[in-house]
Amino acid sequence: MPVENKPDTDIESEHFPLEPRYHPVNKMVRKVYDFLASAKLAMALLVAILICCLIGVTLLRGQRGGELIFDTLWFNGLLVMLIANVACCFFGRIWGRRITIVSFGMILFHLSFVAMFVGIIYNSLFFFRGAMRLTEGETVQNGERQSYDAVSHGRFFNVLWLKGETTLNALHIGYKLDGVDKRRAYDITVGEGDQKKQEVIYLTKNLDYKGFKFFPDQEGYTVLTVLSDKQGKELYGAYLPLQSLKHDGKSNFYTTGTKNGPGTLAFPYAPEQPLFDLQVAYRPDPLKEKAGAAFFMVRPLGSTMTKMDQESFAKSKTDLGASFDAGAYLLSPKEVRYWVSMKVSYEPGQIIVLSSLWVGLFGMILTTVGRIVKGRRETGKA
Repeated sequence: MPVENKPDTDIESEHFPLEPRYHPVNKMVRKVYDFLASAKLAMALLVAILICCLIGVTLLRGQRGGELIFDTLWFNGLLVMLIANVACCFFGRIWGRRITIVSFGMILFHLSFVAMFVGIIYNSLFFFRGAMRLTEGETVQNGERQSYDAVSHGRFFNVLWLKGETTLNALHIGYKLDGVDKRRAYDITVGEGDQKKQEVIYLTKNLDYKGFKFFPDQEGYTVLTVLSDKQGKELYGAYLPLQSLKHDGKSNFYTTGTKNGPGTLAFPYAPEQPLFDLQVAYRPDPLKEKAGAAFFMVRPLGSTMTKMDQESFAKSKTDLGASFDAGAYLLSPKEVRYWVSMKVSYEPGQIIVLSSLWVGLFGMILTTVGRIVKGRRETGKA
C-alpha cells in the first residue's frame, strides 16, 4: 500500500516538543494592538476628553479646573491613550507601504499630532506658574513659597529647579526704547552667583532664565510706614502695598485692601504683636514723582468701621516725612516706592507643541503638493 506523502507543514508539526503555531505572547500583543487601534476606543476617548474640557473651562475654570481635571494623572492618562490610539490606527495602516510625497506628508502630520499631545502632557505634569510681588530694591528667594502671592505647578515639578533670587532694581515710568514709548518697564536681576542676569522687561519683552520666564504684570505704590512712641523712638517699620481703586469713576484711589475694595490690616505685621487695625491711603503729587500725602485710619483690633472713623480718615492728611498722632503712638509715612507684580512661568512642553505645529503644517503642505502633482500626472496620461 503506497505511503501518502504528508506536507512539510504537517511533518514539522509532528516534531517534539510541540510548539504552537502562534505563541501566546504574540496573541497578547495582537489583542493589545487591536484594542488600541479600535475606532470605538477613539470615539470613547474623544467624547470623554471633550466632556472633561467642557466641565473644566465652564463649571470649574481657572486653577480649580487644573487641579481637578487638566493636571490630574487620570486626565493625562486619557490623552496618552488617545496618542496610542492615533499612532496604532494610522501607522499600522501605512506600515510596509511605498513612501510617496503624499504619504510622507501624512506621516509628518500624524507624527506632529502625536508630538503635540506628548508636549501637552509633559507640560501639564512639569509646569510652574507664580505671581511674585516686590518693592523697589527688594530681593526675594525664587525657591521659597512666601515669595509668591499665588502658585500653581504640575504634579512632578521640583521646587529645587527654582534657584537663585530676584531683585527689583527699579520701575521706570514712561520708559522709551529707540523713541518708542514702552510705558512702564521693570529693571530686574534674576539668578545666583556669577550666573545672574539683569534686564529691563516690559509688556512685549520678558526675561528668560534657565527656562523660567519673568513677565511684567501690574504695579502700584507702597508706603514705608514707621511706628514710633510718643518720644519719637522708632519701634517698627514696613512697606505697605496699596491697591489702585477707582474713585467716583474718575480718579484712582490708592489704599490698603484688595482689588475688590479698601480695607485694614493688623499692624505691625506678624510675627510682631499687632497693636491695632490700620488703613493707609496715598494721594500722589501730580507735579512730582513719589511725592504727596498719606492718610491713616487707626481702629482697635477686630472693630467695625464707623462714620466717625471715615471722617477722621479724611482729616488725617500727613505729608511724607511728617508724623500722625495715633493715640499712644505716632505713625509716619517716610517714603513712597513702587511695588510690582511679575508672573513667573515655566512651560517645558511649550517648545514641543510649537515645533509639532510647524511640522504638521509642513506635512499638510507636502500632502497638498503631492496630490496636485499626482492629479496633473493622471490628467496628462488621460
